[in-house]
Amino acid sequence: METTASSGGARALPEDSPKGLTAELLRLTGSLGRHLETLGALAGEEAREAGALALRLAVMIFAALFFAAFGYVLAVISAAFLIAAVFHVSWIWILPAFVLLHVLLAVFCIFHVKSHWRTPLFTVTRSEISRDLDALRGGGKP
Repeated sequence: METTASSGGARALPEDSPKGLTAELLRLTGSLGRHLETLGALAGEEAREAGALALRLAVMIFAALFFAAFGYVLAVISAAFLIAAVFHVSWIWILPAFVLLHVLLAVFCIFHVKSHWRTPLFTVTRSEISRDLDALRGGGKP
């Protein structure tokens, strides 16, 4: 039976334990197996905690976006009623104007994204790598 020594948790072997290369390799294999098992258990625990945290954060982000969108709709409706009260115009005409404004802004955003969708990324890095590859092939100066 193994006993724990007082030097940092190291284990002392009993007097009658087998000695030699085979016994040491078996002990090393056993220790490595216990170490990997412990690492796997720790990784599993960490993964569960990280998954729970990610789920909580995802739910909170979804809730924040939902409430922000709901608040925005209420703010637009409130602005429509405020403008209707100030300018003595029916709110029924102000809300379509807000809808038209939002549709125009959405179309502008769509065209902006469409015009920049195919813009190449990392052009300087790509040209530098191409020059390096050409220099490695012997086709140019570095």
